[in-house]
Amino acid sequence: MKKLVAVLGSSRAQSASKKVAMEIIRGAKENGYEVVIYETFQMELKGCIGCGSCRRNGTDCIIHDGMEDYYNELHHCDALLITSPNYYSQVSGQMITFMNRHYCMTNQDRSSRLQPGIQLIGVFAQGAPENYEKYQANYDWYLSLFTAKGMELAGKIVVGGDSDLKENGAIMKKAYSIGKNLK
Repeated sequence: MKKLVAVLGSSRAQSASKKVAMEIIRGAKENGYEVVIYETFQMELKGCIGCGSCRRNGTDCIIHDGMEDYYNELHHCDALLITSPNYYSQVSGQMITFMNRHYCMTNQDRSSRLQPGIQLIGVFAQGAPENYEKYQANYDWYLSLFTAKGMELAGKIVVGGDSDLKENGAIMKKAYSIGKNLK
């Protein structure tokens, strides 16, 4: 069975990014995927200490915290869904810590330690429309951290918030379609 690992970055139970993610998950389950969900705000995450042991030894991070189970799932998944809200053109501190902890997915020669072809899906909630370009730059940078490790971008959705979901049913249809069409 194929596996989708979903990382939800919003602490709000009914956030726009979480609603969109759940539609992707619904499509993926109908497509035969097993789904494992991690919510960063509930994970015990410690920051990278920059020791470099992961790269030198070709292992996951030596810090024992809430990332250990996630790393194991990531090594054996077919797709990764990442969601993040955006606060004043910044992702949350918890998400930044989560992102930074992916350095251990790269060998000393900077080659990826992940299996090739993991499909990547990004779902982001933007803040104020006047900062759209900043938000978009953040999202693209964030996804590039994963595509640089050999993941293939399977979809990206940027949602303006709950009102955007109510006014634009196409977003939820697109989300479902992304999950339903995963390889």
